[in-house]
Amino acid sequence: MATMTARLDRLRAVENGRPAHLHKFYRRNERFLIFGAKRHQYRNTPLNPTSVQALEDDLGVPLPPAYREFLLQLGPGAGPYYGIWGPEEIEAETEGDPAKPFPFTRRDAEQIYNAWYAWVHNPKPTSGGGPSIQAPGPTPGCIFIGTQGCSGVTALVTAGELMGTVWDVWLDASAWRPAKTAPASLESELYDLTTPIYLGPAPTFDAWYEAWLTRAEAELSPPGRTS
Repeated sequence: MATMTARLDRLRAVENGRPAHLHKFYRRNERFLIFGAKRHQYRNTPLNPTSVQALEDDLGVPLPPAYREFLLQLGPGAGPYYGIWGPEEIEAETEGDPAKPFPFTRRDAEQIYNAWYAWVHNPKPTSGGGPSIQAPGPTPGCIFIGTQGCSGVTALVTAGELMGTVWDVWLDASAWRPAKTAPASLESELYDLTTPIYLGPAPTFDAWYEAWLTRAEAELSPPGRTS
């Protein structure tokens, strides 16, 4: 977690410093380049053990260890998309029972991930965001930890075979898929500078968060240099 904290500090410093090589990408009246940072503004407040325990008690299930440690060391705020929610938002937005088993298996995750990976590499993919799998709503065995915008949310599995994995969810279609690396900026020129990071069919919270940091650092680095 110390490494993750240091990397987040570097992103914050670059964004606040607005280095010359990035000036042309900042839109008028926009303080940040990284997608979603306008909302979370790189703020993050570690939770104390009492608050984390209270969240677990309210949810009725222990949190996955990597995510629990994240809440204690970094805390809600800065993160992929529009940031990581705090306990109040998690409890308000989570729809199913987090203690009941998550309905998908590792085999389900592998099948939908492989279908999506093939779609990404198809020279002429079909329109839309690619293959996904439908889940009953409200979906048990998970909590929602942040919004991606519109009907998109990020889910963290809290019970079942895939406990600790992160999923992309589109609530309006009940569509689920193992989480891909979140975008950093939405500027196409910067986006193209980043080597794709494929997280596989069972992305963990820490791998998902670290991949976002890696993408953001690469896009904010001067040409020819990576962090």
